[in-house]
Amino acid sequence: MKANDSVPVTPGAGEPIAVQTVDSKQHQVTMVADVDGHIRGSLPTWGLVIPPSAVGASKIYFDLFNSVAATTLRLRKLFAIVATDVAVTGVVGVRVDTMRTSAVGTAGTAAATTASASKTAAGFWPFTPGNTLPAGITARAIPTGGATDEQWLWPSYLFTEETNVSSQVSQFYNLLPEVFTEESIELPTGKGLKVVQGSVASVGSIGFLAVFSIEQ
Repeated sequence: MKANDSVPVTPGAGEPIAVQTVDSKQHQVTMVADVDGHIRGSLPTWGLVIPPSAVGASKIYFDLFNSVAATTLRLRKLFAIVATDVAVTGVVGVRVDTMRTSAVGTAGTAAATTASASKTAAGFWPFTPGNTLPAGITARAIPTGGATDEQWLWPSYLFTEETNVSSQVSQFYNLLPEVFTEESIELPTGKGLKVVQGSVASVGSIGFLAVFSIEQ
């Protein structure tokens, strides 16, 4: 939902203005629009959860792709979730690169597009129960083909040793760069995103949570 055009207001005539009475006084009610021009919180929003899997050099953890005509995905947040319930040794940091892609990923395990109670399978879930994901929005855990690189967006470094505090707190930090513009990462029709490990091997397991809105 985008904000409507402005309306001139004349006392006693014209368009009604929403108000709320507080302490016997009326205050005008306003709605905040984001930088995309939509009333904040009005776009349907989804989560994509990718279960933890063992790290590996050059491994693609997941890809998300949009093939729906006249539709834009707006990536809002991306979290890395380090599995700390298994002990690991000999740890070096894990580099993961976020890439914009120009082709859908292949093979791997397709993310479920309907509600699922599985705690071990990749899946989409709506912030508002009952919302239906457009059929052309897909994702895969550990794809082995496709997901062609178009643009490198940014690198991130994670630590997977279970007793190190940095391994615990990474799940609470948005990997998307926090900027004052509050702009989202746009994935228009025919574009996608993937997270891939760098060429250095390590140990441990990492899962991910991506949060995105759909503009049609």
